Amino acid sequence: MNFSTDSAIKLAALHQGQLDTVWQSMSTDSDWGPDDVVLEIGCGIGAGSKLLVDRGNIKSITGYDKSKEYIDVARQLNFEEGKTTYEVADATDASTLKPEWKSAFTKAVSYATFQYIDDKKAFFKNVCWCLKPGGYFLLNFHHGNEMGTLDTIRQYMSDHPKWKPLTKDYSYDVYAALLFRGTRNQLEQLAIECGFSEARIVEKGGYLYRGRTEEEYKNLIEITFGQIQHIPAERKKEFIDDAYQRLIEINVRDEEGKFCLTSPTWVLTAKK
Repeated sequence: MNFSTDSAIKLAALHQGQLDTVWQSMSTDSDWGPDDVVLEIGCGIGAGSKLLVDRGNIKSITGYDKSKEYIDVARQLNFEEGKTTYEVADATDASTLKPEWKSAFTKAVSYATFQYIDDKKAFFKNVCWCLKPGGYFLLNFHHGNEMGTLDTIRQYMSDHPKWKPLTKDYSYDVYAALLFRGTRNQLEQLAIECGFSEARIVEKGGYLYRGRTEEEYKNLIEITFGQIQHIPAERKKEFIDDAYQRLIEINVRDEEGKFCLTSPTWVLTAKK
């Protein structure tokens, strides 16, 4: 992620359509109510937390992320008095979790964060620690058993003869190595080993960013492609244009014929 306040705001705008898909998933897999005290792990700039407040009729939500910059933006853009709280914490470092979070939440959610987590066992243990007995965890993430559209294009750009000499220091494989490539049963068992009494994973359709403009897709490439940091300023537009051209060539369409990106997605529901 190439972070700046401006890029965070652009990403929030791009995420609005994507969040509708997430909401459909969350509303299908969990019932929300006025007594729910919710924790969001890896909340980013808080767009998902605010969506849940607006649509879930919940009591409150606490979102945390290890990026102080994201949390600063979340407090500016997605704060609602008495409903949202945003804190800096690391999902795999128990020492960063607030003591008052122990057994404090009826539900926990995490969207598109798990694929960036190195210590997945610590992640599950820390989420379980925060839930009340009988509480539920809803985890939506991109797994590594097949590549999504953006992953395919990132790899293509890293291997491209024109860009490979400039992007040789880009550690795409560091991200790729964190993707979960086991079976659904293996991940369900890991959650149970970490304190959950039951866990279930279902496959979800992974359409992202359907029907967006060329400018929006290019903004997405600029914000999310780590290679950009290694490209000279005067050639960044050329790099983005080449990546977008590859996106056009792949030409993924949804069932309605809309140009889109795909991402292989699992949703895990676990009960403490």
